[in-house]
Amino acid sequence: MPSQLEVFYREGHKGDTVPPLLFVHGAYCGGWVWETYFTPWLAERGWDCHALSLEGHGESEGHVWLSALGVDDFVRNLKATIDTLPRPPVLIGHSMGGLVIQRYLEMYPNCPPAGVVMLASVPPNGISQSAVRMLQTAPDLLAALNVFQASDRYHPSLNQTRALLFSADLPDALLVEWAARFQAESLRAIFELSMLGFFHAKPPVALPALVLGGADDQIISSQDVIATAELFNVSAEVMPNMAHLMMLDTGWERVVNRIDDWLNQVFSASL
Repeated sequence: MPSQLEVFYREGHKGDTVPPLLFVHGAYCGGWVWETYFTPWLAERGWDCHALSLEGHGESEGHVWLSALGVDDFVRNLKATIDTLPRPPVLIGHSMGGLVIQRYLEMYPNCPPAGVVMLASVPPNGISQSAVRMLQTAPDLLAALNVFQASDRYHPSLNQTRALLFSADLPDALLVEWAARFQAESLRAIFELSMLGFFHAKPPVALPALVLGGADDQIISSQDVIATAELFNVSAEVMPNMAHLMMLDTGWERVVNRIDDWLNQVFSASL
């Protein structure tokens, strides 16, 4: 366990009347992805927000041994962060972070969160079908992603990054800013995400869940979003004109508004 995990914190005004929110980022980035829009917006509306950078990501320790880290290591990072909070949080996970949350629910069934929000989450059967789909529909993007995975000296072109992660109308200046902050990912974690289809996912304990995806997502398809929703026994919500990196994409306000609406609906009795 690293001695230092980066956790961003923004205080809301609702206090202990509602659960705190704990955000878990996806591959190739860190907790910073939540800090531009989501955590300031939700904190302003009263929610205590914590955004974790998993081991080897952002300013957390572990970059030297990143390739040796697996999903369960990231789950232990999540558990260590949850243990610092005064109450069980609502876990909000994007892409790989959604799978980390799914695995947390398997590893720690006696420590359930208050609820979960899945954003373009890796589905219970992993990313192998996504890779096959991209090979058929966008082989150049799949190739660019794999080369970036092999060496952090190579970054996909800005056009490839836009097509892979964002909507076509994202301003160039923002695209350059976000692309410069992406980092290499754990080879072991990516391998594990690819192998999940060989294992049967255990249904989590019943808990409030919101599952969102983007209709224009090149990585996580609508069927993947539905598979995740079925795991939690809820209906999938696939948002039009939304790409993979939902918290930084144009139209991010629609996503965070939906999360806020759901939080207020589920936890209104506590308000």
